[in-house]
Amino acid sequence: MKLKSIIFDEKNPNRDRSLKIIEAVDKALIKKIRDDRTYKMPPNYINWHTLSGIILVALSSCGSEYAKVDISAFIHSYRTALWFIKDSPLYCLTEQLIEAFDQTDSLYKPGILRAWQPSLPTFVLAIPKGFIYTPDGGEVDYLTVYCVDREHPEWNSGSWKNIQIKPFSLEHDRYFQICTVDSLETVWTSGTAVKADGTLIYDENENVGRHIISTEDKVFLQRIRNLVINVLLTLEFLPSLLTTVTDSEIKTKNKGFMPIDRNSSNARYPRWLGKNYQKNSVLSAERGTHNSPCSHWRQGHWRVL
Repeated sequence: MKLKSIIFDEKNPNRDRSLKIIEAVDKALIKKIRDDRTYKMPPNYINWHTLSGIILVALSSCGSEYAKVDISAFIHSYRTALWFIKDSPLYCLTEQLIEAFDQTDSLYKPGILRAWQPSLPTFVLAIPKGFIYTPDGGEVDYLTVYCVDREHPEWNSGSWKNIQIKPFSLEHDRYFQICTVDSLETVWTSGTAVKADGTLIYDENENVGRHIISTEDKVFLQRIRNLVINVLLTLEFLPSLLTTVTDSEIKTKNKGFMPIDRNSSNARYPRWLGKNYQKNSVLSAERGTHNSPCSHWRQGHWRVL
């Protein structure tokens, strides 16, 4: 599940500086990526300059030949490249909702994803800076989440410019995959299949990388999987927690706009996931009305119907 990626400079354990080196090598492709779109990100989240550099690496290394060399890094590149090609959503996950999800154990609830039918193939979760760290001390500032549905084989391939991404073979009817590269340039991947009754198929001892997964690594991956399961359920069943990031939220009092690329003709905004979340222990009807309901989380509980 964990692997030091060979696509970055092993002598330089700093992702952002390594990305600058890679961008200098392929200036034409990074220009095409940033000309295609630019995300205006709120403070305390990964900026588009960094994320587009990660996409550059993904698009450059998602060929099938690369999988024979480094399967874990290939999975990350394959899934992240498809996120960009599919023009899929980017969500900024709030600290408050992460805290609520950490207290909502969805990994071992029988049939937790019984009613789950993914409505989109992929999305990226932007994680607040300084909020999630790996056991090695690397910071996680984004997660690429990819959903597989046998009824939508077209989700599994795509093309952009002259880059072609061939489909993966589908072993399960429903499946979701999580991947990221942390600030120390370690690739993390984790996949979970979903049976028809909602049971999760996951082997915590399986390792597609070269490094031995420690007990601490397994605990970290459990947290990430639990987080993503809660996000998947929220996207399908609690759309009220989705709102659009606005210009006023991009600005800061002291620093002005957060860094973005100069070409803003194709500027976009991510969406908040949990911005209007309120932690309440009472029913929404007791705190609001039908005209002004209170969005809330019944902490620690998903009801499976």
